[in-house]
Amino acid sequence: MAKILLLQFDSDPDCAARREALTALGASLVEAEPRWPTFFDVLNRERPDVIVISLGRIPSHGREAARYIKDGFNSRNVPVFLTDVPAKDIDKCRQSAPTAVIVERRDLHDAVYKKLTEKLAGTT
Repeated sequence: MAKILLLQFDSDPDCAARREALTALGASLVEAEPRWPTFFDVLNRERPDVIVISLGRIPSHGREAARYIKDGFNSRNVPVFLTDVPAKDIDKCRQSAPTAVIVERRDLHDAVYKKLTEKLAGTT
């Protein structure tokens, strides 16, 4: 079974909507807040197939988490999706995590589904 790591703050009022979109994929969903070192401990323990990071609350934490993940030896090849990115932070996201995919929440389910399907088929 595929595994998704969702990094978001529990205090974000939109966290339930993101959780629901990803749970609908039928994959195992693991959650953590994008705080160092907590998220990295969860990442190394769980070894997800895909990582979704919400920038809906405290965008700087999400950007830094994406940067750490892309720089990590064990995590640099894991696909990362950034969602709920404020328009003013898009350039900062592209600088700190250039390989991360920025996706609107309405497109999150389909984008993650496509990536998981590619991974399971061995095409990525």
